[in-house]
Amino acid sequence: MSDTPASDILPLRRGGFLLRAVAALVDIGVIWGFAWLISALLGISFLAATPEELANTTILHVLVSMTLFVAWIYFAAMESSAMQATLGKAFMGLYVTDLHGTRVTFLRASARHWTKFLSTVIFFIGYLMAIIPPRRQALHDMLAGCLVLKR
Repeated sequence: MSDTPASDILPLRRGGFLLRAVAALVDIGVIWGFAWLISALLGISFLAATPEELANTTILHVLVSMTLFVAWIYFAAMESSAMQATLGKAFMGLYVTDLHGTRVTFLRASARHWTKFLSTVIFFIGYLMAIIPPRRQALHDMLAGCLVLKR
């Protein structure tokens, strides 16, 4: 037997780009479902809106605003919960932590969510940064001080 004590610390396994991409597609489906539900409650057809409905910018703005709000609450609440993952991330065996491997706060998860827009507007390069080792962080992960790990 060895004289060194056994360590109960497991190495952190980073969530790979492809796992994260599939998780994102699942989450987009969830948000799409919420948007469809909101549009149904507003009385407009989400997928087959007429030009007259789309010309009514008030309804369109309400739909977009409510969808953005629901997406923010969904991502921030799920990632800061005990599950530490959205439905897509949980499906792929991923979870979100801070840089020390602990659960993120709602504020940090919110920062991570809103900085995804920056990752998007620079032609998705912010997302592609998650391919680069060793931390495999996307731009929004770096800005929010987060890691996406594999269970």
